[in-house]
Amino acid sequence: MSNHQKIIGIVCAGIHDSGTQNTVMSLIHEAEKRRYKTIVISNFTYYGIDYTHAETEIFRLMDSPVFDGLILMPESIKSEQLWQKVLSHAKALGKPFVCVDRDVPDCFCVTFSYGSSFEQVVRHMVEVHKPKRLNFIGGMENNSFSEERLNVFKKVLAENGRKFEPERFGYGQFWEGPTLEVLERFYNGETEPPDAIICVNDSEAMTCINFLRSRGIDVPKDVLLSGFDGIEEEKYMLPRLTTAACEPDQLSRTSFDMLDEMMAGSTPKERMTVIPYKLRVSQSCGCVPHAEADKNSKLIELFLLIKDGERHERKMFEYSSHIRELNSYEQFARMIPEYCECPVWCCIDPRLLRDEQSDNTEELFSTDDMVLFVQCENCGGTASPETYTFDIPFSRKEILPNLENVLEKHSALLITPLSYQGNSMGHLVAAMDSKGFDFLFTQRLVSNTNEIFETLKTKIRLQKAYAKVADMHMRDPMTGIYNRRGFYMRMAELTESGIMNFALFSIDLDKLKYINDNFGHYAGDKAIIAASKIISSMAGNSAVCARFGGDEFIVVIPVIDGICPAKKYFKSIEEETEKFNATDKEPFRLSLSIGDACLKVTDKENIDLAMKAADEKMYECKRRHHASSKYMK
Repeated sequence: MSNHQKIIGIVCAGIHDSGTQNTVMSLIHEAEKRRYKTIVISNFTYYGIDYTHAETEIFRLMDSPVFDGLILMPESIKSEQLWQKVLSHAKALGKPFVCVDRDVPDCFCVTFSYGSSFEQVVRHMVEVHKPKRLNFIGGMENNSFSEERLNVFKKVLAENGRKFEPERFGYGQFWEGPTLEVLERFYNGETEPPDAIICVNDSEAMTCINFLRSRGIDVPKDVLLSGFDGIEEEKYMLPRLTTAACEPDQLSRTSFDMLDEMMAGSTPKERMTVIPYKLRVSQSCGCVPHAEADKNSKLIELFLLIKDGERHERKMFEYSSHIRELNSYEQFARMIPEYCECPVWCCIDPRLLRDEQSDNTEELFSTDDMVLFVQCENCGGTASPETYTFDIPFSRKEILPNLENVLEKHSALLITPLSYQGNSMGHLVAAMDSKGFDFLFTQRLVSNTNEIFETLKTKIRLQKAYAKVADMHMRDPMTGIYNRRGFYMRMAELTESGIMNFALFSIDLDKLKYINDNFGHYAGDKAIIAASKIISSMAGNSAVCARFGGDEFIVVIPVIDGICPAKKYFKSIEEETEKFNATDKEPFRLSLSIGDACLKVTDKENIDLAMKAADEKMYECKRRHHASSKYMK
């Protein structure tokens, strides 16, 4: 990547929203014209749903040193508390930033003139069409945008010599449910039905069209209608709405002009620039005739979108169904690229990939340690060995360990949070400039990845818990080495792996009764534990060590390259026992009697025969010890 190319961070929330998407994509296109790279930091939280810990903490990536400047979108962040946190963080960084779509005090801003733009729509409906019975559906009561538009409506009525009629007004709350309640009152009340309706946004206007159509009322033949905002969904509505829409390209140019000045060390002349919406007169008020060709093309376009959405939904269902066969994180990492439709990088807190201890998910964002879990450049196919990895550590502030190389290939990236139990487990980076990028598809991928990882982690922990419980039944609780059951099960595993030749040792702790009677059972337990440690530590990791009774032990060591380990093992046991006794910490002397036998495992009976042969040699050793050894200090 050229050293002269700047990286701009675009900070927003609810990237699934079409209006937010349009603004973000316009900003990205403007950045590309200026040869800048862009990294969008966002989440997929819907309005009215509380932000999770992961969805709020993702904004901490603003402090990455890679950014030369920031563009903040406060209107997309639906929590005022979170917005203030983001704003404070941006100010503390000391980097140039511009706020778009809201006048933020003491900040450089580019915003829209909603009041004057909405006035254009109202004047068109009132002064051009002159309806006799004009109804108005507002937004939320005491909401600044809603009240501003209501006041504009009253002002235009007054200027045209008309009175505001409260019975022809209702708060539609900006969305479908409350709007339907208002419409029921309009058409089921005592007031004569309207011949025109003005709505404060397109969502309410689209609800009106569907409601009126269900009652056999035609728009615009029977009722004229207008909306506001110019949302993406409106282009699939018939009739098309008379509305007012922002011009995101003008907003983007103005925002980057302002940011360029600040990055160059200058101060913009104006703290805030206001951009008007553009009136878009269309079919719902009768000014533009219906076109059958438009209707057909829109239906085909919508059909193709639905079919592609259904295809991806099936793909994501298949993705989630694989959880049944996943048993490791490595398997999961290999699978992810098959379900990506654009280049994707999954970055995860390495503590979540370790299951030997419990983790406090609320503290996962407390450190900057990350690992690149998956890097997927070739999408929709089987992963190559380079596609996934667990061993590329990096700092969270770097965003990606190979960010410079990624930005050589891509002009725009999207960062969204990955969550585990609602807390941050890392982030997913997607290339927004690739042909396969789709906001909805990326949202589904993130959601399914979160669910699969959480289920897989629970599954792995349960498997380890079950294995631990099973292992407890195979182990002697005092010494931790195998018991009789565990010994035979472990031997079966070794022989199944192809190992057949062993040296078998029968070992007995001398004079245990003497130690118990003279120094107490606590001393006897210490002698047993000390004996098991010496026996197992000298046998090596490939050996099978077991306690068969109170003072009886069996050790089996594989024969490697035809070399019998008996002589070496005898010597090491003798040396370690002497070291123990030389410490002079215990009132007893430790003594072990050992016998050995060669073992070629074919079945359990063969093992028992070898144990019998080793026992005979062990008892010979014990008789010699009884004749010569001392057990007291």
